[in-house]
Amino acid sequence: MASYEEIYMDLNTVRPIQSMKRTGKLPPSNWTLFSKIFLGTVAALMLGGATAGIVLATYIAVQDAQTTTTSTITTTSATTTTTTTATTTTATTTTSVTTTTTQTTITFSAVGIYALNIPTCATWNDTGVTVSGNQNGSIGYDLSSLNVPVSIFIDNNDILYVCDRDNSRILKLYPNSTAAVIVAGNGTAGNESSQLRGPKGVAIDQYGAIIVADSDNYRIQKFLPNSTIGITLASNTSYNALGQMRDLHIDVNNNIYITDSDNNVVGKYIPYSSVGIVLGGGNPSGSRLDQLFSPFGNFMDANNSLYVADSGNHRVLKYLPGSLNGTIVAGNGTAGTSLYQLNVPRSIIVDNNGYIYVADAGNNRVVKWTTNYTAGGVCIMGCTGTGGIAANQMRAPRDLKFDRYGNIFVTDQSNQRIQKYLIQLPTSSCPSTKTSVTCDTSNDKQINTVYFEIEDATTGQIIPSTMHGVIFETNINRGDDGGLYAELIYNRAFQEKDRSLDGWSTYGEGSMSLSTDQPLSNALPIHLKFSFSSKSTVTSGLMNIGFYGINIQVQTYNASFFYKPLVGAFVPNNKLTIGLRDSTGRITYGMSIIDVSNALVNNWTKFSSSIIVHDVASTSNNIFFIEFPQGSSGEFEFNLISCFPPTYKNRKNGARIDIANVFAELKPGFIRLPGGNDLEGRSISERFIWNNTIGSLEYRPGRKGTWTGYNTEGFGLIELLTFAEDIGAIPILAVYAGYSLNEKSVPKDELQPYIDEVIDEIEFLTAPAHKNRMGALRASLGRQEPFNIKYIEIGNEDWLGLGLITYSYRWPAYYNALSKHFPNITFIATTTRFIRSPPATDDHHYRGSLYFIENFRHYEKLPRSGPKILIGEFSVDNNDDLDFKNSSQFGRLQYPSIKSAVAESVYRIGFERNSDIVIGGCYAPILQNINNTQWTPNFILFNASSIVKSTSYLAQQMFGQHLGNIILNSTAYKNNNKKQYNIPKGQEGDGKLDKLYFIATKDTKNNTFIIKFANVDSKDTLVHTQIKKSSISSSNGIAYTLSAGSGIDPSTVQNTLSNPNAASIVISSVSVTNGTCSITVPSWSVVVITIPL
Repeated sequence: MASYEEIYMDLNTVRPIQSMKRTGKLPPSNWTLFSKIFLGTVAALMLGGATAGIVLATYIAVQDAQTTTTSTITTTSATTTTTTTATTTTATTTTSVTTTTTQTTITFSAVGIYALNIPTCATWNDTGVTVSGNQNGSIGYDLSSLNVPVSIFIDNNDILYVCDRDNSRILKLYPNSTAAVIVAGNGTAGNESSQLRGPKGVAIDQYGAIIVADSDNYRIQKFLPNSTIGITLASNTSYNALGQMRDLHIDVNNNIYITDSDNNVVGKYIPYSSVGIVLGGGNPSGSRLDQLFSPFGNFMDANNSLYVADSGNHRVLKYLPGSLNGTIVAGNGTAGTSLYQLNVPRSIIVDNNGYIYVADAGNNRVVKWTTNYTAGGVCIMGCTGTGGIAANQMRAPRDLKFDRYGNIFVTDQSNQRIQKYLIQLPTSSCPSTKTSVTCDTSNDKQINTVYFEIEDATTGQIIPSTMHGVIFETNINRGDDGGLYAELIYNRAFQEKDRSLDGWSTYGEGSMSLSTDQPLSNALPIHLKFSFSSKSTVTSGLMNIGFYGINIQVQTYNASFFYKPLVGAFVPNNKLTIGLRDSTGRITYGMSIIDVSNALVNNWTKFSSSIIVHDVASTSNNIFFIEFPQGSSGEFEFNLISCFPPTYKNRKNGARIDIANVFAELKPGFIRLPGGNDLEGRSISERFIWNNTIGSLEYRPGRKGTWTGYNTEGFGLIELLTFAEDIGAIPILAVYAGYSLNEKSVPKDELQPYIDEVIDEIEFLTAPAHKNRMGALRASLGRQEPFNIKYIEIGNEDWLGLGLITYSYRWPAYYNALSKHFPNITFIATTTRFIRSPPATDDHHYRGSLYFIENFRHYEKLPRSGPKILIGEFSVDNNDDLDFKNSSQFGRLQYPSIKSAVAESVYRIGFERNSDIVIGGCYAPILQNINNTQWTPNFILFNASSIVKSTSYLAQQMFGQHLGNIILNSTAYKNNNKKQYNIPKGQEGDGKLDKLYFIATKDTKNNTFIIKFANVDSKDTLVHTQIKKSSISSSNGIAYTLSAGSGIDPSTVQNTLSNPNAASIVISSVSVTNGTCSITVPSWSVVVITIPL
């Protein structure tokens, strides 16, 4: 009986680390031939192209348990020669392998490449070479073209296999060939054994058989070498329900791993078994670590750890053997463009250093993540920031694989091609990848040196959890409609531009107009009429462009509309189609058939349906459509046409996930809402009227936007307060106080109805449902429990214009009535002029950088017996530092910069140090839709598909995520021999030394010291730190640094959509010994240090 065995040898320990043994079957007929040809091929290909002293390939095989052949191929760039050594022993003799250099080792199986030791500092040419498909991105059907390529596989002979999905075939492409051959599927979609339908995964087993994820047939097929007839290994049966397989991977033991996006599961099929084993997911879709949401790629490393591209959750999970709970090792669970984020990751491979390579489809790039997962990724391909057809661009990369040299092949799916990126191997050893901050006093004279002491690490002033918050001002910069509010349909009720069809168009033979006959509701009195002049001869319909585009991802969309057929209207089979397409109409990403047979003539009926999308769109130039079949006739009316993607926390009528996540990542202590100027409105009648923003959407009239367009108020009062809860922030609710932006005030003797309106609003939010009519109204709308309201601001910026004069009677009227009804709420005034001292007041500051630096001690100077302070709006908004105390009309910033972020951080340190009177502060405005901007600069930039965290955001994120709850006494001094103890508050050395600003705090809950620095000097500052009276001895802390970089003007470093990662937070370790450590605070930087006790 013949037998054979494969052994993978660890060259350091000379012990087998993987083995496989089969008996009772003959080995593959090409086994001996392959092992001989392989060695010669590798040796020939390695001539003249390698790096000094790097072992590039090792191969070990056992034939019939008799002889062992070991080959080590080493190249030396100095002589460009290749040395091959071979040792043969019996199978029972100990095999030893001697090699002089093992810096880089690439291990092969008999056919496929499963593991690579890529040098940690290797790079890749960012210009790809097209090896399959058309360079112009066109779809094709011949053997030189592709039609939606998905998975790829590369064997040890450099043969490329391509899963050509929409051509329903597997192609095999030899090196340097331009035309492929079909090796599985016949090019026609079907379910016969010789056919495939929508294949999405391909791999070659160790016998040369082709294994295919025949996804749309819900089966796994095996094609033996030279055979076109598939054998079903597993299929959709009652025992083994296969859904849409997105990837297929084989390990060295011929186990098959698949990702099933329909069932949100990763499964394993062992040889000869048709029943899968769940390795991850399998629960309802979700974001818990035991859940997946539309998983795509998977990879099993040499340690049997499973990696999964959890596409819908925008992350990569790692599962240790036997665990059903994953660990996030790439991405942070939110879609975004930063190098800490992923956007619909589709595929992963992992090298033997544990470095993860991710096809980041939604960002049109490939990124590499090291084992320091919190440090973010590094873009290695497609790093232009935009998708495209150029050689250094890609669109929706779908899969990636190494060849034996470490070159990376990428499925550039939406460009219909396979790209090859050449590895650039290092010419010497890679430097250590560990980053640490150490004390280097040899350069003390070249930079500033400061000695910093925490005098008492046990007690201190309390810091409220509200210290660093956010504002959500509705309407400005399209921050709600077209922003945080997840609704995708622009002008859904035809209210934009004083009632119009803006954003809507038709195709085919129908025409559209506006109508007011028999409206849907008094709130929505106008609707769209779609008319056919005669029986249609083509499919026809309506389409909507969305808010400057529609982002289409692999997920389920929920659509609805109100529909009214008029007398004589006819739809064949009573079937309409809704869906999502690209703007050209050529690609339909998802659609749903709507049966409208139960719609009564001349009556409104609501229809709802889900649209399931299986492919990501490479751009946001997409449309939503409602389509009539050929043969339709008559007139049809529509209103409130809506389409939502999945929302944050799965809230109905909720928030856009990526924007909401960016809010949540700040860990805001409070959120001020709904404004802002939009609270006041352009006139009294156009103010925020809370009860117009609740209930079913067809009963919400909306109003003209204060800043732009029409404000639908779909994201109304309940949605706003629910969002506050969901991100863990205390709401600071602003209420209308009888003054609007046309400088009209409600007369004193007419105020009472407006005050009653606010009383009703607060009761609606806070009263028990069983004791109060307003509480009962809230419960009837689905919110049983009251909201926790601790702060209410009466008005907004009433110090402006004529508002200051009338606030003298408006504030006491509101305050006296409200405080009587709600004694446990703190009421905040918008000014203290002409009124008695209020419980709290709101400061707003928009100035240049120097204003915030010079006002570091502003809140130290205020009386402790006065009102508490909310800094409800502040930001550096201009570059005019010469006249920094005056209005900011010159040098207006378009985007925050490192300079502005550092100046704002100085101010934050200032009000954090005065937490005895400061409630908290927040940057403003927060959101900016780059396509509709009324104010700059802003905290968060976005468009339909991307989001950018500004430098100001990153600075506040460092503060908000590392907020202590007590302030520690601390001092700084320059001369180590002349210590300055007991410096009075407000003097040099207390919170400030020259151009270095600081605060030391303690998080008693997490037992952590936190030190914050803001350096506005043009030179770096070396800070020697000592923590006194603490139990800390030795530990490793973490430093978070935001800076422009050495020699770079900090005012020029800005994160934008075209360059979203110009600035990022750098994370490094800090060594602490006996309570002391040293760190260099770069010029114009913010540094936050955390030290565990």
